[in-house]
Amino acid sequence: MGPACKKIHLFLYLMAWLVNFVFSDYAFGQMSGCCTYTDSEQTTFEYEIRYTYNKNLLMQYNSTQGNWKGFTEFGVDRARMYNVDPEDAKLRKIEQMILCSEGVKLAKDIKSMYAAPSLKLSTVKQSSHTEPALLLCSAYNFYPQEIQMTWLLNGQEVTSAVTSTDILYNGNLYYQIHSYLEHRPKPGEEFSCMVEHVTLRDPLLKIWELHPPLPWSERVKIAVGTFFLAVGLTALITGFIKHKKVTAVLCTVMQGHRLEPVVHEEERRNLN
Repeated sequence: MGPACKKIHLFLYLMAWLVNFVFSDYAFGQMSGCCTYTDSEQTTFEYEIRYTYNKNLLMQYNSTQGNWKGFTEFGVDRARMYNVDPEDAKLRKIEQMILCSEGVKLAKDIKSMYAAPSLKLSTVKQSSHTEPALLLCSAYNFYPQEIQMTWLLNGQEVTSAVTSTDILYNGNLYYQIHSYLEHRPKPGEEFSCMVEHVTLRDPLLKIWELHPPLPWSERVKIAVGTFFLAVGLTALITGFIKHKKVTAVLCTVMQGHRLEPVVHEEERRNLN
């Protein structure tokens, strides 16, 4: 089968016989269907059924040839029986319509709901002398629910001290998952959380920073406060310097003079 092949495990009414059969610990039978589309619109296709037993191909149906072909003694016998049965040909037509014609439409509808996860990495608890830090990695609003979340330390996978929630349903067709990591960070270490999902061409990676930068609004507030503090300190220092200069001039002018008390004329007469 080429890259356009759409593997389909047959369910619905086909489960009566197009299913996996486990006869014992060593005996395993499987029947699966495949639609191979030959045009970009996926309207022209070849339908094939393969019946295997313990990984050995027993028999195979091909819609282009329109019959079964056996590959073992048992398979040849069954293929001969199915090929002369008119009901079997009708059943194959129904399967093609459901799985290849209608199934591809359903697959397109499901794919339109696909959503890539958004990733958030945060610190739940800072490290102390007695307890390690607790980091949290969260993936939100993704579909389908199959997802792989991995913690990395300097690019290497971390498996110890990791706990994760089950994949949680949001209630709006999308899912979320959370993973925790306990660790006492050391200088030079780089922690990151990696998520792999069918919607992502490359894994999504978030790096944890020991001292994450402040938000832009907070940095603006700090910058403005620092500016006015600098202006205030400059004005205070300038005023202090001017005051010191005036005091020094007064001391220089008065130097060498003796201060005499001021006596009014009436007081002078009384003294005489």
